[in-house]
Amino acid sequence: MEKIKNIEFLRVVGCLAIVLLHLFLKSMLGSFQDVGLYRQMYEFTSYGSKAVDLFFIISGLFFAYTINTDQSFSEFVKKKLVRLYPVFLCIIVLYFIFSLFGTMKFALEDNILTLLLLNGTAIVIKSGNAQHVWYVSAMFWVILLYFYLLKCFDKKIVNLLVSLVILFSYSFLIHTQNGGIGGIHNTYYNFINLGLLRALGGIGIGYFIGEWYKSNVDKIKSWNPNIYSVIVLSLLEIIILYFIITNFLFHSFKYNNQFIYIVLYASIIILFLIKKGIFSKMLDYNIWRSMAKYTYSIYLIHLPILSHLRFGLWKHNPEIIYEYPMLNVIAAIFIVIVAGILCYHFVEKPCLEYYRKRKAENITN
Repeated sequence: MEKIKNIEFLRVVGCLAIVLLHLFLKSMLGSFQDVGLYRQMYEFTSYGSKAVDLFFIISGLFFAYTINTDQSFSEFVKKKLVRLYPVFLCIIVLYFIFSLFGTMKFALEDNILTLLLLNGTAIVIKSGNAQHVWYVSAMFWVILLYFYLLKCFDKKIVNLLVSLVILFSYSFLIHTQNGGIGGIHNTYYNFINLGLLRALGGIGIGYFIGEWYKSNVDKIKSWNPNIYSVIVLSLLEIIILYFIITNFLFHSFKYNNQFIYIVLYASIIILFLIKKGIFSKMLDYNIWRSMAKYTYSIYLIHLPILSHLRFGLWKHNPEIIYEYPMLNVIAAIFIVIVAGILCYHFVEKPCLEYYRKRKAENITN
């Protein structure tokens, strides 16, 4: 599938929202919560976690559009592991290295389960050091499940099953979270994990969007809307983008039923796929594609970096926080971005290229 540049923009915004969320978490700031800037930023960024649900839908979209059920299940698993695991392993090693400096304790037993990609399931009670990688675990197992179903069963049956899974997942989330769609490690009846339900529902919705786009891509590209349609589509894009960005980064509203997030995520993705409004065209530039390729590495590496700063530099040099609060924020974000870029070029990209090279050699031989 060709990279859809405006959807890559959504990846970048979502990644930034999560980095800011974790930077200003009370557990991250510790005794520095009394700094006015940080207290205010915590209130603004407290809903950044909802970006994960957007990531799940985007993952489902690309999964549906690129799926090839002619390949074996083992080959599909291998591709996913090569894509996800090198950076995953890198940050566990990074946590271990940081623990040697005394800034954190390395949770060996829990981290072993994390390395087995189990911390996004009901099997794990505690996540170890890398709590945020539950997202990778949940996404991995759900995509494997959906691929297996599509490979083994008729698509009509699979579509029915996925529809029922989506309905159950969000119904359970909403009614156990008092209208919310959050939850990570909360497990009900010993096996229904909320984080896994978020993945099942989000990837399922993305799957249906991908199937729709794949079936209608030629019609969409050939559609030439009149000026009134362009205005309506542009207004919808503006309204939904405003909602998403202000709630990711400047949250100030509360909703009785947060399924509205899922509806609007799906809507903006569809509008960006249609690409007939002003904003969907304005954001269709290579810069977003270039930036988005770093988001996976940045997402995984940002929390160990911030944790090391919290229990190392900030703890022993509190004057940095109090005297230069804004500079400290800028520096922390800069360090995270640079670390993510380095991780991409020295870990993620080389491993992918090595796998592709070996695969090409095997085909040739």
